[in-house]
Amino acid sequence: MFRVGQVVGGRGALLVWGLLVLPLHAQAPTVRNLAGLQRLLVAEDARGKGVAGLAPLLEGVQSSDTLLRRIAVRGLGRLQRPDLVEMLVPMLRDRVAAVRVEAANAVAQGMSGVRRGAADTGAGAPTLRTAQDALLANLAQERDPEVIDALAAALGRLPFKASTEARTAEAGMRSRVAGIPTQGIVRGMYGLAMNRRMTGGLSSDGVELLRRTARTATDAETRRLAVLTLGLVNGLDSTTTIRAFGDADEQVRRLALAGVMSLELPARIALVQRALADPSVMVRIEAVRAARVLVTVPDCAPMIAATRDREPYVALIAIDALGGACADSAASHNALAQIVDRPRTNGGDHSWQAPTRALLALAPSDPARAGARLGAFAASPRWQERAVAAQAAAVVGQGVLLYQLVRDPDQNVVEAAVRGLARGAKHAADSVYIAALAAPGFQVVLAGAEALAGSPSPRALPALLDALDSLTVRRSENARDPRLAILQRIGEMGSRETVDRLSPYLTDFDTTVAATAATLLSKWSGNVVVARPAPLPIREEALAQTFWTEGLRLRVTLASSSGGGTFTIALYSDVAPATVARLLRLVRAHYYDGLTIQRVEQNFVIQGGSPGATEYIGDTSFMRDELSTLSHLRGTVGISSRGRDTGDAQFFVNLVDNPRLDHDYTVFGSIITGRSVAERVMEGDTIARIEILGAP
Repeated sequence: MFRVGQVVGGRGALLVWGLLVLPLHAQAPTVRNLAGLQRLLVAEDARGKGVAGLAPLLEGVQSSDTLLRRIAVRGLGRLQRPDLVEMLVPMLRDRVAAVRVEAANAVAQGMSGVRRGAADTGAGAPTLRTAQDALLANLAQERDPEVIDALAAALGRLPFKASTEARTAEAGMRSRVAGIPTQGIVRGMYGLAMNRRMTGGLSSDGVELLRRTARTATDAETRRLAVLTLGLVNGLDSTTTIRAFGDADEQVRRLALAGVMSLELPARIALVQRALADPSVMVRIEAVRAARVLVTVPDCAPMIAATRDREPYVALIAIDALGGACADSAASHNALAQIVDRPRTNGGDHSWQAPTRALLALAPSDPARAGARLGAFAASPRWQERAVAAQAAAVVGQGVLLYQLVRDPDQNVVEAAVRGLARGAKHAADSVYIAALAAPGFQVVLAGAEALAGSPSPRALPALLDALDSLTVRRSENARDPRLAILQRIGEMGSRETVDRLSPYLTDFDTTVAATAATLLSKWSGNVVVARPAPLPIREEALAQTFWTEGLRLRVTLASSSGGGTFTIALYSDVAPATVARLLRLVRAHYYDGLTIQRVEQNFVIQGGSPGATEYIGDTSFMRDELSTLSHLRGTVGISSRGRDTGDAQFFVNLVDNPRLDHDYTVFGSIITGRSVAERVMEGDTIARIEILGAP
C-alpha cells in the first residue's frame, strides 16, 4: 500500500502531505517536451552553472506547458538563491494549482539560503518581508485547499528574525482554519515551532488549536504533527498527553511521552509503566528514555527489565540508559557486567550487539570492571568489537591498548583509536596523528587532522601539506571533510612561506576547498585572493527519460548471515530523477552488493551504502540535492549528506516520521513491501544485493 506523501499513478500524480494534486501531464511525452524537460533537469542538476546557465529554468517558468513550468519553478527553488525569490513570487498566482503549490515551496526553499534570524541584505536581494507578504497575501485569497496547505507550510519555514513576524504568519495560518486545521497548516505551525529560539514558539491560541487537533483530527499524520509541535513548545499539558497516549496510532503514543513531565509523579510513573508494556517497539523505546527523567534519580528496575525485552532495539536502548545515574548503581553495574559477559559468536549473528553497548555504558560508571574486559573485545575477529574496545579504552584510560589498536587493519578501528588518544594522550601522541594523515581511510585522515589542532610538532605542517596533496590527487569530492580539516590546521600553522604550496588549490575541483584556500592566501598575503575552481564535470544522464519511467523499484536483499529478508523501494523518478538515475547506475554496477548498514539509531534512521562502513566514504562524486514537498515519513528512503549537495550515494530509511529532515535531505523513494525487514536491521548487517525491478 502506498503511504501518504508518495508519488502514485502516472507522472504528475503527486500526493503532497496527503492531499491529491491532479495529474499535470497526462499525455505521453513528445520528442519536444522530452527535450525541453531534459534541458530543465540538466540545468537544475548543474545548479544553473552549466553551459546553458539559468536560461532553461528561466524560460521554463514562462512555458505554456504546465509540466515544464512546474519543473522550472521547482528547479529555481532548489537552487536556494534568495535573489531568485522575486521571480518566483508571481508564480504563486499561476492559473494551475499544482504550479502554485510548487511555487510556494520554491519561495520557502529559496529563502532557506538566508541564515535563520539574519537580515537578508545586499543590492537587489529580496527581503524576508517580500516573501512573507507574498505568501500571506496569497494565503488570504487562495481557494484551492492543496495550495492553502502549501502556502501555510511555506510560511512556517521562513527564517524569521523576530517573534512579531512569526505571530503575523501564525495569525495568517489560523485565519484559514474552519474547525480542525488541515495537515498543511499544522505543518506551517510546526515550522514556526522549529524556529522557536527566534520566534518564541507559538501563541496561546495556536497552542490551544494544536491541542484540539491532537485530540480530534481524523488523520493520524496530522495528529502526529500536532503532538510533535506541542512537544517542541512545551504545550503538551496533562490532558493532551493522556489522550494522545491512548491514540490508536503508535507514533502518536510515542510522541505523547514528550509530555510525561506535565503529569503528577504517580500518574507519570503509571503512564511510563504502561508505555514499557506497549505492543509497539517504538513506544517501548521512547518509554525507556522517559523512564530516565521520571525523578531526579530514576529507578533502575524498569531499565534493567527492559534490557531483557524481546525486541533488540528496545533492549539496546535500555542498556544505553543504564549507563546514566540511577538509584541503585550497584544493580545497574551488575546488570551491565552480566550483559558484557554474554557469549559472542564469531558468525554473522547479532550476539555482539548487546555486549558492546553494555561495555560502552559500563566504562564511565565502573571503569575498573569495564577495563578488565577490554582485552577480549580488542582481540575479537569482528572489527566492530575492536572499535568499541578503542572507544571504551579512551574512557577508562587504557592508552597502551589504544596504541595497539592504531595499527589495526580496519580503518574504523584506527579512527576510534586515534580519537581515543586525542582525548587522553593529546599531543604526546602527535606522531600517531601525523601517521594517520597518510591512512587510506578518509575518516582516519580526518581524525588525525582534527587531533593536530594546536600541535607544537615541527613535523605537523609538512605532513599536513603532503596529506592534502595526496588526497587531492585522488580527485574525490567525497574527501572534502578531511581536506577542509587539513586546511584548517594549515591555516593555524602556516605563514607567507606556505603560499606557494597552497596556491594551486585556488583552482581546485572542489569549490569549497578552493574558497578556503583563497581565504588563507588572502590572510597571509594581505591582498584579496580570488578562487577560480575547476569543478569536476557532471556525468551526463538521461534525466528526462528517468523522469518518465514509471514503476521503477529497487529490491534490497539482506545477506543470510544478517537474517536475510528483502524489502522493496518504489522510486520517485519524477521527484528526484538525478538521484534515481545515479542509484540505478550504481545498482547495475553492483556497487551496493556486500556493503553494510553501518548506522542504526532507534526511532530515527538506519543508514548504509558506504564501501568503508563509515559516514565519510561513499561514491566519489557528490550528488545534488533534489528537495521537494515530500515529507520524511516512516518508510521513506533518503540520501545521506554532510551539507548542501554532498550526497555520496549512501541512503537512509526513516524508522519514524522525521519532519525535521524535510527540505534538507532528498526523499527518493518509499518502502512498499518488507518494511518490517528494514525496521529490524541491526548495525553491521550486510546487503547481499540490490536489484532493479520495473525498468524497461
